[in-house]
Amino acid sequence: MILGLDPKTLVRLRDHLFDTGGRKSIFLAGAEAYEHQHPLEGDDEAIAYFEAVVEAMYLMVAADGKIEDSERQVVKGAVRELTANQMRGAQIEELVAQLDKRLTEEGQPKRLAAVCDVLKGRVEASEAAFVLSAAVAFADNEIADAENEIMNDLADRLDISAERAEALLDELETQEG
Repeated sequence: MILGLDPKTLVRLRDHLFDTGGRKSIFLAGAEAYEHQHPLEGDDEAIAYFEAVVEAMYLMVAADGKIEDSERQVVKGAVRELTANQMRGAQIEELVAQLDKRLTEEGQPKRLAAVCDVLKGRVEASEAAFVLSAAVAFADNEIADAENEIMNDLADRLDISAERAEALLDELETQEG
């Protein structure tokens, strides 16, 4: 298990994000589906942090070389939560396609370094990326060795100690309980 984290907390967070990710967006056809602007439009710094957090989650689910539907749905739910349901399904799919392209072109080590460069020094964003990545890692009911390695690398690069990681999930469990 990652850094001794409690799987019960991860299961609850994962289940909540899975349910949120499974909700259908209001159906919009054609170009209208892509016309809605980004919920953080106009705040380039917030967009950069948001995209880094989402990419950390994406790198986690892609770590084992395959992305299960359950993992995709949990990522989608996390994006919806992070944007207070302002991001449409088509926008999320477009973002995921961009992340997939970056991963394919540059590789996981380079993308993880880029994500951590954006997040490092921003405690709230770093911790959000860590907790959400832990939740999506557990989306398919197991944490693969490759996911565990990325989780540990993410924590190390973002200066999140094992004690802090456990405290973050304890806080989460307290809030959910």
